[in-house]
Amino acid sequence: MREFVPANKGPAVITGAKSSNTISDEYRNAITISYQYINSDEADTTFEFCGKKLSSPIMCGPIGGLNKVMDHGVVNYAKGIEEANSMYWTDYHERDAWEEILSHGYPALRVIKPLADLGRLKEEIRHDEEKGAPAFAMDVDHGITPYGKRDGQKEAFAPKTEADLKELAGCTSLPFYLKGIISVHDAEAAMEAGARGIVVSGHNNRFPCMVPPLKMLPEIRAAVGDRLEIYVDGGFNNGYDVFKALALGADGVLIARAGLAAFAKGQSEGIADLLLEMSAQLKGAMANTGSRDLKHINRDAVILP
Repeated sequence: MREFVPANKGPAVITGAKSSNTISDEYRNAITISYQYINSDEADTTFEFCGKKLSSPIMCGPIGGLNKVMDHGVVNYAKGIEEANSMYWTDYHERDAWEEILSHGYPALRVIKPLADLGRLKEEIRHDEEKGAPAFAMDVDHGITPYGKRDGQKEAFAPKTEADLKELAGCTSLPFYLKGIISVHDAEAAMEAGARGIVVSGHNNRFPCMVPPLKMLPEIRAAVGDRLEIYVDGGFNNGYDVFKALALGADGVLIARAGLAAFAKGQSEGIADLLLEMSAQLKGAMANTGSRDLKHINRDAVILP
Protein backbone atom coordinates (compact mmCIF):
# COMPACT_ATOMS: atom_id res chain seq x y z
CA MET A 1 0.00 0.00 0.00
CA ARG A 2 1.31 3.43 -0.89
CA GLU A 3 1.89 6.09 1.78
CA PHE A 4 1.99 9.85 1.53
CA VAL A 5 5.52 11.26 1.45
CA PRO A 6 5.86 15.05 2.04
CA ALA A 7 7.65 16.93 -0.72
CA ASN A 8 9.94 18.63 1.79
CA LYS A 9 10.75 18.78 5.49
CA GLY A 10 9.54 22.36 5.86
CA PRO A 11 6.10 23.66 6.84
CA ALA A 12 3.06 22.10 5.21
CA VAL A 13 1.80 24.16 2.28
CA ILE A 14 -1.89 24.16 1.37
CA THR A 15 -2.78 25.25 -2.14
CA GLY A 16 -4.94 28.37 -2.16
CA ALA A 17 -4.52 29.09 1.56
CA LYS A 18 -2.52 31.87 3.20
CA SER A 19 0.47 30.83 5.25
CA SER A 20 0.09 31.02 9.02
CA ASN A 21 2.80 33.69 9.06
CA THR A 22 0.78 35.81 6.65
CA ILE A 23 -2.40 35.37 8.70
CA SER A 24 -0.52 36.38 11.84
CA ASP A 25 1.22 39.36 10.20
CA GLU A 26 -2.04 40.72 8.79
CA TYR A 27 -3.77 40.45 12.16
CA ARG A 28 -0.91 42.11 14.03
CA ASN A 29 -0.68 44.94 11.50
CA ALA A 30 -4.43 45.55 11.78
CA ILE A 31 -4.13 46.27 15.51
CA THR A 32 -3.70 50.00 16.12
CA ILE A 33 -2.56 52.25 18.97
CA SER A 34 -4.64 55.10 20.39
CA TYR A 35 -2.04 57.58 21.61
CA GLN A 36 -2.60 60.05 24.44
CA TYR A 37 -0.28 63.02 24.80
CA ILE A 38 -1.68 64.96 27.76
CA ASN A 39 0.10 64.02 31.01
CA SER A 40 2.56 61.84 29.07
CA ASP A 41 6.11 61.37 30.38
CA GLU A 42 9.22 59.28 29.74
CA ALA A 43 8.70 55.57 30.32
CA ASP A 44 10.80 52.89 32.00
CA THR A 45 11.17 49.73 29.86
CA THR A 46 13.45 47.76 32.21
CA PHE A 47 12.41 44.16 32.71
CA GLU A 48 13.48 41.34 35.01
CA PHE A 49 13.81 37.82 33.65
CA CYS A 50 15.07 34.94 35.80
CA GLY A 51 16.82 37.33 38.15
CA LYS A 52 18.53 39.39 35.43
CA LYS A 53 17.56 43.00 34.78
CA LEU A 54 17.19 43.54 31.04
CA SER A 55 16.85 46.80 29.13
CA SER A 56 13.42 45.79 27.85
CA PRO A 57 11.13 42.76 27.55
CA ILE A 58 12.32 42.20 23.96
CA MET A 59 14.39 39.00 23.76
CA CYS A 60 15.71 36.82 20.94
CA GLY A 61 14.21 33.43 20.14
CA PRO A 62 15.72 30.45 18.31
CA ILE A 63 16.50 30.93 14.62
CA GLY A 64 18.50 28.90 12.11
CA GLY A 65 21.00 30.15 9.55
CA LEU A 66 23.28 32.10 11.89
CA ASN A 67 26.39 30.10 11.04
CA LYS A 68 25.80 30.85 7.36
CA VAL A 69 26.28 34.54 8.10
CA MET A 70 29.73 34.09 9.65
CA ASP A 71 31.90 31.55 11.43
CA HIS A 72 30.68 30.94 14.98
CA GLY A 73 27.49 32.75 14.05
CA VAL A 74 25.47 31.46 16.99
CA VAL A 75 28.06 32.66 19.51
CA ASN A 76 28.46 36.05 17.81
CA TYR A 77 24.68 36.41 17.78
CA ALA A 78 24.68 35.81 21.55
CA LYS A 79 27.46 38.40 21.91
CA GLY A 80 25.37 41.06 20.16
CA ILE A 81 22.37 40.21 22.32
CA GLU A 82 24.47 40.69 25.46
CA GLU A 83 25.66 44.08 24.16
CA ALA A 84 22.01 45.18 24.03
CA ASN A 85 21.40 43.78 27.54
CA SER A 86 18.85 41.25 26.31
CA MET A 87 18.38 37.47 26.61
CA TYR A 88 18.90 34.73 24.00
CA TRP A 89 16.60 31.70 23.84
CA THR A 90 18.91 29.54 21.74
CA ASP A 91 18.15 26.28 19.94
CA TYR A 92 18.98 22.73 20.86
CA HIS A 93 21.35 21.26 18.29
CA GLU A 94 24.23 23.78 18.50
CA ARG A 95 25.83 21.95 21.46
CA ASP A 96 29.39 23.26 20.87
CA ALA A 97 28.08 26.79 20.43
CA TRP A 98 25.94 26.39 23.55
CA GLU A 99 28.99 25.39 25.59
CA GLU A 100 30.86 28.44 24.29
CA ILE A 101 27.93 30.74 25.08
CA LEU A 102 27.89 29.37 28.64
CA SER A 103 31.67 29.77 28.99
CA HIS A 104 31.42 33.46 28.03
CA GLY A 105 28.55 33.98 30.46
CA TYR A 106 26.26 35.36 27.76
CA PRO A 107 22.63 35.63 28.97
CA ALA A 108 20.93 32.63 27.38
CA LEU A 109 18.75 29.57 27.89
CA ARG A 110 18.14 26.60 25.63
CA VAL A 111 14.90 25.59 23.96
CA ILE A 112 15.28 21.80 24.09
CA LYS A 113 13.33 19.63 21.69
CA PRO A 114 10.73 17.17 23.09
CA LEU A 115 13.01 14.14 22.94
CA ALA A 116 11.19 10.82 23.01
CA ASP A 117 13.55 9.55 25.72
CA LEU A 118 12.65 11.31 28.99
CA GLY A 119 15.94 10.17 30.47
CA ARG A 120 17.85 11.99 27.73
CA LEU A 121 15.73 15.08 28.29
CA LYS A 122 16.61 15.04 31.98
CA GLU A 123 20.31 14.72 31.13
CA GLU A 124 20.12 17.84 28.98
CA ILE A 125 18.21 19.77 31.66
CA ARG A 126 20.67 18.77 34.40
CA HIS A 127 23.57 19.76 32.15
CA ASP A 128 22.14 23.26 31.81
CA GLU A 129 21.54 23.51 35.54
CA GLU A 130 25.13 22.45 36.32
CA LYS A 131 26.52 24.94 33.79
CA GLY A 132 24.65 27.87 35.31
CA ALA A 133 21.90 28.48 32.75
CA PRO A 134 19.12 30.67 34.19
CA ALA A 135 16.29 28.41 32.94
CA PHE A 136 15.36 25.94 30.24
CA ALA A 137 12.55 25.74 27.73
CA MET A 138 11.05 23.04 25.55
CA ASP A 139 9.12 23.06 22.30
CA VAL A 140 5.80 21.27 22.72
CA ASP A 141 4.77 21.59 19.07
CA HIS A 142 7.53 19.36 17.71
CA GLY A 143 6.15 16.04 18.95
CA ILE A 144 3.97 15.37 15.90
CA THR A 145 4.55 16.61 12.35
CA PRO A 146 1.89 18.56 10.39
CA TYR A 147 1.16 15.24 8.65
CA GLY A 148 0.41 13.31 11.85
CA LYS A 149 3.66 11.35 12.25
CA ARG A 150 6.00 11.40 15.24
CA ASP A 151 8.68 13.99 14.66
CA GLY A 152 12.45 13.88 15.01
CA GLN A 153 15.70 15.36 13.80
CA LYS A 154 19.03 14.07 15.13
CA GLU A 155 17.03 12.21 17.78
CA ALA A 156 13.45 10.97 17.95
CA PHE A 157 10.82 13.37 19.35
CA ALA A 158 7.50 12.53 20.97
CA PRO A 159 4.48 14.49 22.20
CA LYS A 160 4.48 15.09 25.94
CA THR A 161 1.74 14.36 28.44
CA GLU A 162 1.00 16.51 31.45
CA ALA A 163 2.58 13.78 33.59
CA ASP A 164 5.76 13.96 31.47
CA LEU A 165 5.94 17.70 31.95
CA LYS A 166 5.50 17.41 35.72
CA GLU A 167 8.32 14.87 35.80
CA LEU A 168 10.62 17.18 33.85
CA ALA A 169 9.75 20.20 35.98
CA GLY A 170 10.44 18.15 39.10
CA CYS A 171 13.91 17.00 38.04
CA THR A 172 15.51 20.44 38.38
CA SER A 173 15.45 23.68 40.30
CA LEU A 174 15.60 25.67 37.04
CA PRO A 175 12.53 27.62 35.90
CA PHE A 176 10.74 25.74 33.11
CA TYR A 177 9.17 27.37 30.05
CA LEU A 178 7.04 25.75 27.34
CA LYS A 179 7.23 27.15 23.81
CA GLY A 180 4.64 26.57 21.11
CA ILE A 181 1.48 27.18 23.15
CA ILE A 182 -1.42 28.43 21.03
CA SER A 183 -4.51 27.36 23.00
CA VAL A 184 -6.05 27.87 26.42
CA HIS A 185 -6.01 24.08 26.84
CA ASP A 186 -2.22 23.88 26.56
CA ALA A 187 -1.66 27.02 28.63
CA GLU A 188 -3.69 25.57 31.51
CA ALA A 189 -1.91 22.21 31.16
CA ALA A 190 1.48 23.98 31.28
CA MET A 191 0.42 25.78 34.43
CA GLU A 192 -0.75 22.57 36.10
CA ALA A 193 2.50 20.84 35.12
CA GLY A 194 4.60 23.40 36.97
CA ALA A 195 5.90 25.58 34.16
CA ARG A 196 6.90 29.08 35.15
CA GLY A 197 5.89 30.45 31.80
CA ILE A 198 4.93 29.84 28.19
CA VAL A 199 5.68 31.23 24.76
CA VAL A 200 2.55 31.75 22.68
CA SER A 201 3.95 30.93 19.26
CA GLY A 202 3.11 29.99 15.71
CA HIS A 203 6.61 28.50 15.30
CA ASN A 204 7.34 30.25 12.00
CA ASN A 205 4.53 28.77 9.91
CA ARG A 206 5.09 25.19 11.10
CA PHE A 207 1.37 24.33 11.09
CA PRO A 208 -1.18 25.58 8.52
CA CYS A 209 -4.28 27.68 9.18
CA MET A 210 -3.09 28.69 12.65
CA VAL A 211 -4.84 31.34 14.70
CA PRO A 212 -2.59 34.40 15.17
CA PRO A 213 -0.73 34.31 18.50
CA LEU A 214 -1.87 37.86 19.30
CA LYS A 215 -5.49 36.88 18.75
CA MET A 216 -5.20 34.07 21.32
CA LEU A 217 -3.10 36.06 23.77
CA PRO A 218 -5.90 37.91 25.65
CA GLU A 219 -7.91 34.70 26.06
CA ILE A 220 -4.89 32.81 27.38
CA ARG A 221 -4.02 35.62 29.79
CA ALA A 222 -7.61 35.68 31.06
CA ALA A 223 -7.49 31.93 31.65
CA VAL A 224 -4.21 31.78 33.58
CA GLY A 225 -4.20 35.23 35.21
CA ASP A 226 -0.87 36.03 36.84
CA ARG A 227 -0.02 32.41 37.51
CA LEU A 228 2.13 32.12 34.35
CA GLU A 229 4.65 34.38 32.67
CA ILE A 230 3.53 34.77 29.06
CA TYR A 231 5.79 35.58 26.13
CA VAL A 232 4.83 35.72 22.48
CA ASP A 233 6.59 35.54 19.12
CA GLY A 234 5.55 35.72 15.49
CA GLY A 235 7.14 38.24 13.12
CA PHE A 236 7.82 41.13 15.51
CA ASN A 237 10.21 43.65 13.99
CA ASN A 238 9.43 46.96 15.73
CA GLY A 239 8.74 48.23 19.22
CA TYR A 240 5.24 49.47 18.43
CA ASP A 241 4.08 45.93 17.70
CA VAL A 242 5.79 44.85 20.91
CA PHE A 243 3.67 47.42 22.75
CA LYS A 244 0.55 45.86 21.23
CA ALA A 245 1.58 42.46 22.58
CA LEU A 246 2.27 43.83 26.06
CA ALA A 247 -1.07 45.64 26.10
CA LEU A 248 -2.83 42.41 25.13
CA GLY A 249 -1.35 40.52 28.06
CA ALA A 250 2.20 39.44 27.21
CA ASP A 251 5.07 39.89 29.66
CA GLY A 252 7.56 40.01 26.82
CA VAL A 253 8.27 39.26 23.17
CA LEU A 254 10.75 37.02 21.33
CA ILE A 255 12.06 38.08 17.93
CA ALA A 256 13.58 35.68 15.40
CA ARG A 257 13.25 36.44 11.68
CA ALA A 258 13.97 40.14 12.21
CA GLY A 259 16.98 39.22 14.30
CA LEU A 260 18.42 36.99 11.58
CA ALA A 261 17.98 39.74 8.99
CA ALA A 262 19.72 42.28 11.24
CA PHE A 263 22.55 39.84 11.97
CA ALA A 264 23.02 39.08 8.28
CA LYS A 265 23.34 42.80 7.59
CA GLY A 266 25.49 43.92 10.51
CA GLN A 267 26.59 40.80 12.40
CA SER A 268 26.86 41.26 16.21
CA GLU A 269 26.41 45.03 15.96
CA GLY A 270 23.41 44.50 13.70
CA ILE A 271 21.41 42.43 16.18
CA ALA A 272 22.43 44.74 19.05
CA ASP A 273 21.32 47.80 17.05
CA LEU A 274 17.97 46.18 16.22
CA LEU A 275 17.25 45.35 19.86
CA LEU A 276 18.20 48.86 20.96
CA GLU A 277 16.04 50.45 18.25
CA MET A 278 13.04 48.27 19.07
CA SER A 279 13.43 49.06 22.77
CA ALA A 280 13.51 52.79 21.95
CA GLN A 281 10.36 52.43 19.85
CA LEU A 282 8.66 50.56 22.70
CA LYS A 283 9.65 53.35 25.07
CA GLY A 284 8.10 55.86 22.68
CA ALA A 285 4.85 53.91 22.44
CA MET A 286 4.67 53.61 26.22
CA ALA A 287 5.51 57.26 26.88
CA ASN A 288 2.85 58.45 24.44
CA THR A 289 0.08 56.25 25.83
CA GLY A 290 0.48 57.15 29.49
CA SER A 291 2.32 53.92 30.29
CA ARG A 292 5.01 54.94 32.78
CA ASP A 293 6.46 51.42 33.14
CA LEU A 294 5.72 47.84 32.14
CA LYS A 295 3.45 47.25 35.13
CA HIS A 296 1.28 50.20 34.06
CA ILE A 297 0.87 49.50 30.34
CA ASN A 298 -2.25 51.29 29.14
CA ARG A 299 -4.27 48.36 27.78
CA ASP A 300 -7.00 50.72 26.55
CA ALA A 301 -4.48 52.22 24.11
CA VAL A 302 -4.67 49.17 21.82
CA ILE A 303 -7.59 48.90 19.41
CA LEU A 304 -8.37 45.46 17.97
CA PRO A 305 -9.55 45.11 14.35
